[in-house]
Amino acid sequence: MSDRFDRLKNVILKIVVLAAVFILSAWTFSRMINKEVPETERNMAESTFPLVYMRADGIDFNCLHGFCREMDVREVRDTLTPLSDDHSIGIRIDPFGKEVNDVSYEVLTIDGTSSLENTKVVKLSGEGGSLVAQLELSGKMYMNQEYMLKIAVEAGGKTVYYYTRIVLEDGLHTKDYLTFVSGFYDKCINKSDLNTIAAAVEPDDTTDEDQTLACMDIHDSVDQLTWGKLHPQIYYKPTPRLTEINQNTATLTTDYRIASISETGRTRLYNVHEYYRVRFTDSRVFLLNFERTAGQIFDPEDDVLTDGGILLGVTGRDIDYTSDQSGRTVAFVQENALWTYGTRTGIFTQVFSFPQKENMDERDFYKRNSIRVLRVSEKGDVWFAVGGYMNRGAHEGDTGVALYHYDGLSSALTELAFLETDLNIERIERDMNSCLYLTEDGSRVYVMLDGILFRVDLASGEMDAVGSGIREECYAGSESGRYFAYLKEGDPYQSGTICVRDFEADTEREVSCGDGEYERPLVFMGDDLVYGVAKASQVDAVHSASGVFPMKTIFIQDSDGNTVKTYEASGTYVTSVSLTDSLLSLSRVTLSPDGVWTEAPTDEIVSTAGESSVEIGPATTDGGDRQTLVLLRVGTDVSGRSSQIVYSVMNEAQASRTVDLPQNPEQQEFYMVYAKGRLWDIRTYPNDAVTEADEMLGVAVSRDQKYIWVRGDQDVTADIPDKDLPAVVTNGISSLADLESGVNGKVIDLTGCTLAEVLYFVSHGSAVMAKTDEGMVAIVGYDEYNTHILKPGAAEWEYYGMNDSTDLFGKNGNVFYSYLES
Repeated sequence: MSDRFDRLKNVILKIVVLAAVFILSAWTFSRMINKEVPETERNMAESTFPLVYMRADGIDFNCLHGFCREMDVREVRDTLTPLSDDHSIGIRIDPFGKEVNDVSYEVLTIDGTSSLENTKVVKLSGEGGSLVAQLELSGKMYMNQEYMLKIAVEAGGKTVYYYTRIVLEDGLHTKDYLTFVSGFYDKCINKSDLNTIAAAVEPDDTTDEDQTLACMDIHDSVDQLTWGKLHPQIYYKPTPRLTEINQNTATLTTDYRIASISETGRTRLYNVHEYYRVRFTDSRVFLLNFERTAGQIFDPEDDVLTDGGILLGVTGRDIDYTSDQSGRTVAFVQENALWTYGTRTGIFTQVFSFPQKENMDERDFYKRNSIRVLRVSEKGDVWFAVGGYMNRGAHEGDTGVALYHYDGLSSALTELAFLETDLNIERIERDMNSCLYLTEDGSRVYVMLDGILFRVDLASGEMDAVGSGIREECYAGSESGRYFAYLKEGDPYQSGTICVRDFEADTEREVSCGDGEYERPLVFMGDDLVYGVAKASQVDAVHSASGVFPMKTIFIQDSDGNTVKTYEASGTYVTSVSLTDSLLSLSRVTLSPDGVWTEAPTDEIVSTAGESSVEIGPATTDGGDRQTLVLLRVGTDVSGRSSQIVYSVMNEAQASRTVDLPQNPEQQEFYMVYAKGRLWDIRTYPNDAVTEADEMLGVAVSRDQKYIWVRGDQDVTADIPDKDLPAVVTNGISSLADLESGVNGKVIDLTGCTLAEVLYFVSHGSAVMAKTDEGMVAIVGYDEYNTHILKPGAAEWEYYGMNDSTDLFGKNGNVFYSYLES
């Protein structure tokens, strides 16, 4: 009887314990999902800054987002606003309920070195909740030259600054372009006036081959461009953004939101970005190029758990994702929102997002920032960074890199530091994605900005530079972010030392090559450095970007400095590499007996890193009316599971530290390629920038925003008057140094560019020196069929056929020099 009683007592005790555990677990889970938010934890503060729109002929365009401080105008290159003939432009201010106390504007030179005028707006009129004004600019501006317009708006006790480039030029057809863009998107949404769309696009053999709504272009069918069977509606209307305009062409972009209804009646939202390149011809606008990208807003309540993984919907395949080593927590970024999913808990968490779930407006989804996940833990903690423009919150209107830690248990988001910088927003994003690392103990962060490698102590806020002179094309970072390699000498063609920094250990080692050799860091395969070595005698760096760096040997070195693989192929040299997943592709050349480099077949190296045992990554599936959909595999079947949704809250108990990262005092010269309405690339050499700008249908500008080359801004014929030619051009030169000594301005090496590309400089009043069998001659003009060649010391120029000129300059290596006069 006693044994039976003891057994019964043990059973009851176990039941009580299990019940207590269940109740405690349920209570903890409930607190985690529906916890009361302490006063020190709250949602990120909403946007407060007004928006400023430029206005021409009653049409709003160029929506300007405000900065909380005055910016270096060389670092702000978002929009271009043409002025009317009377030097005026209209503006509309949407204050979003804030009282506007004062508005003023200033006109500066494009490099910000001089101010032409600073004027207060004395007449503001009300218009449906907005304020409108006409800015009357002075007559000090030159025609066909860009300036910077800075507008200061005092609202809500703060002064907010807005910037746009302005230009005074005749015959730009601004209204026609704005009307065309607004009409094109509307016709596509409503499937109306299909004949007009058909006349504008150019279907070819690539038409509709991808069957995806995530990416479309001018070569897709009318049906595809009008969204197939999706039947969307406008959710947020676009405001055209003009980024480039000249006498011949213009570049515009639009950003807007659309909505569609699912089979179950759920509303699905999509961000849409469109790029237009247009020309005004024969009294109408002609579409030269068009691209559209669409990304679905992730909604965990929309049946996203499938046997393949998490269904992300309509989006590109380049998903930014990571997980902890066990695969328990997967973090991913979708449409600038950071989410995590617990593969065991079934919890979706929106860790960070500027766009809000409610009370959202155009200020929230202004996409001038990016998120980089740094680390994820098994329990759901996430360390990440947000770089670029801060849409709202404590740093609203500021630019820099914000570092955060998300606590998976409390759902609290803590800002660790804000690294403030004046750099161009897109350059911040580029540098952050190239080099950013937070140590495991959270004590230090490393980031490269503008060629300087900074180390920041997060406890003290102390900052120092541990590397400098880091130029484009001279560095590589590991996928984990822990290792960073750069050329000590900072020259991509003549450096003999690679510095490899281990951020976690805070150490640096050097990799040196032998005498008579140069080397380059190429890429990291995991945490293994891939670098190449070339013989100095074979390196041709005379013309920089068009030079040759033939690497005879490729080394792969682990994090301890041990060489784990060496690649050499008899008679071939590697010129560049590209890494895709675990495959390293080698571009190669051979050297003929007469010293000519010839392209050779590519070769491949398979990664030395082992394959992951858990399959995590993007895949695609058919989505019916939504066409091809992207899903994120998470290493396990999650179909049919129930899930919970958590939204993070800001922890304001721990004060964030703002660290001001200074601009590089020894600013390096480089050239920026702007294409498709954004910063496309940064190049060390002007000839490289011109070639890429031509390929991408864009423009190349110097660091101080002076135009180097513009696609589509070239006259059909041109001749430079003798009086406008520098004496050094008419007398003749034998080297680049000769031209530099005789021209009052910037001399640029255009070697490797095509004849068609360098004629741009002639069209804009600068002669081009070109190498021939008989030495250097000057191209001082051209027409449809000929170049106009001036030989050294000659009194008059001579005609030379365009095809013959192409052959003549080509066989002499397309060696071209020109100049940009001050």
